[in-house]
Amino acid sequence: MKIFSLNCNKYFLYVVGYWILEIGFYILFLSNRDYFSLTKDFVPREYTFVILLNIGDLLSGFLVLYTKRVSKTKRDKKIEKKDDNINQHKNELIYDTTANIQRKHFKRKMIIIGILDYISRSFFWIAYAITGAEEKKVCFIFEKDMVCTVDIIMRYIFSIFILKISVYKHGIVSIIMICVGFIILLTSDCLYIKSSEEKGGLNMSLTLFYSGILLLRGISFPYEDTIVKQLFLNDYIFPGTMQFYRGLIESAIIIVITPLLCLLFGFKVNFNYQIPLVQIIFTLVFYTIVAFIKAFFLLKIIYHFSSQSVSFLIISESLGGSIFEIIDIIRDGELSKSDIIFIIPEIIGIFIILFAALIYDEVIIINICNLNQNVKIGIIGRAENEALELNSLEEIPLNPIMTLDDSDMIEISEDN
Repeated sequence: MKIFSLNCNKYFLYVVGYWILEIGFYILFLSNRDYFSLTKDFVPREYTFVILLNIGDLLSGFLVLYTKRVSKTKRDKKIEKKDDNINQHKNELIYDTTANIQRKHFKRKMIIIGILDYISRSFFWIAYAITGAEEKKVCFIFEKDMVCTVDIIMRYIFSIFILKISVYKHGIVSIIMICVGFIILLTSDCLYIKSSEEKGGLNMSLTLFYSGILLLRGISFPYEDTIVKQLFLNDYIFPGTMQFYRGLIESAIIIVITPLLCLLFGFKVNFNYQIPLVQIIFTLVFYTIVAFIKAFFLLKIIYHFSSQSVSFLIISESLGGSIFEIIDIIRDGELSKSDIIFIIPEIIGIFIILFAALIYDEVIIINICNLNQNVKIGIIGRAENEALELNSLEEIPLNPIMTLDDSDMIEISEDN
């Protein structure tokens, strides 16, 4: 028996697609920040991203219209094939009833999802507004690793206590490996910040303050995705529809909150005149489209897998940032000892977390120490084997029951 085996299905392509978009786009964003902003001020710039992310969610309305059109076409074809008007009427009633099934608290949960998503996306501009941080003084790799650590842990906690998910042996091993991986990453990040601080670069205290505010994202996003998974399980809603509803609710929040924020905090817009306006608009449109696709893929992963499977997606954020930092260090010139101390543990930590996430999501199966005992594919395999054994038992002819006639009974009685 092989120690490791792979269990991939077609839905894993959403994970691959998300990783390619996230890593590629994040490196592009870090390399060309000015192209993604109409203003040089950090707070208005980050709030612009909140609005663009919301527009990305609203783009899913085209998916909803397409799905309804396809469903209507299929339903009409089925109805045309039936000649009995009574049966047609029954089928329409069954369809309408199924389409309108919603739990009593559906609207309330959707509002909670919209509010959580708006708050989670707003933590960046809130962190800039509170700390007054400068980008050159904050280590974003450390912030990403901190948020990812809390996010992954909270997803497992919410899944256990809210969704009542059982964590088996392979899941426990995976969680331990993820914790070890992030300890390596955070240790490496701290050494990197300390080395940069000595050269007059990054600021440790400012980085901790900024990252501490954004740690709240590691709680709000997992809680939101847990509620989303509940709706997927109980309310017969599809990812595209979920994304569109969330976009509508968040739009209402933005329309109400934005004027109040401008009045209370007096956002000042210092337009970026260094980059041509046409190029900035193009990159912002590109950002919106990529954000829409990424959000849709993320909901698809929750729909087909679980809310804790998103852990595998958010690791790409840390990976993208680490790749950018490594490229930036190499581009600057010769590698110093401090650079090597940062790069090697960063790579090791990321691959440990990646491997552990694949184990938890049962993409990689470990076939030793009974770690494959409660894996879904193993459970299905055992069920199929049991079914085959039962069928084979049914095919075996039973021995006829021997009966005693009257003469045998007489002989037995005489012997006694």
